[in-house]
Amino acid sequence: MKFKAKPAYEAPTEIIIGYEELEPFEGFYDLLDDEGYVHGYYVDGYIIGGIAEVTDEYFQPEFWCPIDKSTLAAIGGDDDNY
Repeated sequence: MKFKAKPAYEAPTEIIIGYEELEPFEGFYDLLDDEGYVHGYYVDGYIIGGIAEVTDEYFQPEFWCPIDKSTLAAIGGDDDNY
């Protein structure tokens, strides 16, 4: 099930896309919808994107973002059209 939530920080520096840690703001706003929500899968206080890479030893999500849990809402099934 997919979820949406607002980021825990106004301009999080913790957002990671692939293997590359981004500077504040770089790429961050591309993850947000018109209402300021990030969409993906909920895991222990984070919204994470789909799988970017997986091996026998690890898996790498497309991104992960710490969220404000009070804004967390379920938005539907497993399709990628959100």
